[in-house]
Amino acid sequence: MRLLLLFLLLTPLLGRAQETPHALLWRVEGKGLAAPSYVVGTVHSRDARAYGQVPALLEVMPAVDAVAGELDLTALAPSMELAQAMMLPSGTALADLYGKRKLKRVKATLEKQLGPMAMVGARIKPFFLMSMLAETVMRADSDLVLDQYIEHKAKAMGKEVLGLETMQEQLAVVASVPLQEQADMLYELVANDMHRKDLERMMEAYAAQDLDAILRITAQGGLSDGFSKSLLTDRNRVMAQRMDSLMTGGRSFLFAVGVGHLPGEGGVLSLLRAKGYTVAARPAVPAREH
Repeated sequence: MRLLLLFLLLTPLLGRAQETPHALLWRVEGKGLAAPSYVVGTVHSRDARAYGQVPALLEVMPAVDAVAGELDLTALAPSMELAQAMMLPSGTALADLYGKRKLKRVKATLEKQLGPMAMVGARIKPFFLMSMLAETVMRADSDLVLDQYIEHKAKAMGKEVLGLETMQEQLAVVASVPLQEQADMLYELVANDMHRKDLERMMEAYAAQDLDAILRITAQGGLSDGFSKSLLTDRNRVMAQRMDSLMTGGRSFLFAVGVGHLPGEGGVLSLLRAKGYTVAARPAVPAREH
């Protein structure tokens, strides 16, 4: 499911830009909680800049009872279900979704960026091809994407690791997008050179812990209202509800979710406040070896 997680980096965020403290780690208190929980905004990247808030995470993780990501990445393994979900329906090929000119451009980019993997690209859904292409233009300074690092670190500390969602729920979001709409998004990505400059600007904004800048950068892109609703608005509500249920169960958590789920009126920070919690930015701590 790493491909779906990675694509969140390219997703337009919902909600108005507003003055937000520069922070990726947020403390959640109140509503009778015996101990605070935390929410951290992550990026699904191995870029060294993704790891800037790790020192702060290493300070709070020993005190929480468990870590919850979007998915439990420590338990995921390749499966027939995922492989089948990635493939186009029987009898459908990428060539059926484009005219000759666009198909030629898409195939040329797949061959250049994916090498031998491009041979199977004609049978993969465009959404997953977008994720594969995006991964090729991102820096790979670490062995693990940040989400995996956090969860593996938690396991090493003896913490329980769980997911706020299931793989089936995330796959259902992708399945809800018509194939032609996916194909149009793939072509837009190819036509704009994988948005390399925007990805670079976004990683710089993430390193600066600037949620407002991330909102401005990603809002320049465009998904359909329906997909944005499925990908963010609806999932934010589910995540916030599940965070609430977990915290009111008496344990404390570090919730690690894609940074796109945090800001805005429909983001999980605002939704948790609406449920009666006090949510405040936790100051960064100096970097150190992780």
